[in-house]
Amino acid sequence: MSRLEAVGVNAPQIEYWNGPAGDKWARLAESQDRMLVDLGAAAMRACDIRPGHSVLDVGCGSGSTTIEIARQVGPSGRVLGVDISTPQLGVARSRLDASGIGWASLENRDVATCPFEAGAFDRVFSRFGVMFFVDPPAAFANIRRALKSGGRLAFVCWQALDRNPWMAIPVAIALRHAPAPPPADPRAPGPMAFADPARVRTILSEAGFADTAIEPLETPIPLEPDVPGTVQKLLQTGPVSRLLGDTPDEVIAQIESDLGAAISGYQTANGVLMDSATWIVTAMSP
Repeated sequence: MSRLEAVGVNAPQIEYWNGPAGDKWARLAESQDRMLVDLGAAAMRACDIRPGHSVLDVGCGSGSTTIEIARQVGPSGRVLGVDISTPQLGVARSRLDASGIGWASLENRDVATCPFEAGAFDRVFSRFGVMFFVDPPAAFANIRRALKSGGRLAFVCWQALDRNPWMAIPVAIALRHAPAPPPADPRAPGPMAFADPARVRTILSEAGFADTAIEPLETPIPLEPDVPGTVQKLLQTGPVSRLLGDTPDEVIAQIESDLGAAISGYQTANGVLMDSATWIVTAMSP
């Protein structure tokens, strides 16, 4: 399958999600779904998805949310999952084919510029798929045009790094052993880009949305069954994965050892559980 061409304002993100990072996230699909399923479910409840609805799933990744939404809307509804990552969509297509659901479809496109039919959707949903736009107001304006008047947008995004120990602890330990990168723009596309709720409100207002509501959700999330498996997962995901780069193997081994010791207290009978903090964001199309 040919990968999405890196063109347009989001070209850097398209290139990133169709390179090694996209391959990695495709491999980690099952693990990520276990970790994020409850957070996605909370956003789906906020989205108020009903039978017969037409729903756009933004940044659908490996497709589990698209399939779940399809079950909620039933055969009288329809779901379109869109993502820029060709590797993840390959997993999504396999899953959708296996599900037997015929009223969901997938497209390998950039939602920021995709020429959706105006007013085509009753609902727009996203599970951590909206923090990577290079021009967020323009991207959300394009998404809003695809919503019917009175249609609802709902998504879940991460709060600040220090509110999410599953990301913050690996970063802190890595920085003991690896050089700190240059200071980054907190508004740059990435997992923490929507940590500031005031910024999110401004983006959605500029995009033409109304009645924005932002509610905190703080809950433990399941990682892997044991500490060694969790260490490997944490070093492959979140901000720490970009810190490590070409770090020598012996330094990686020390980071792994220190991280294992730091998270050992999170081991439970149900696997490793670590606290998370997210925002559940909703808004309406006037």
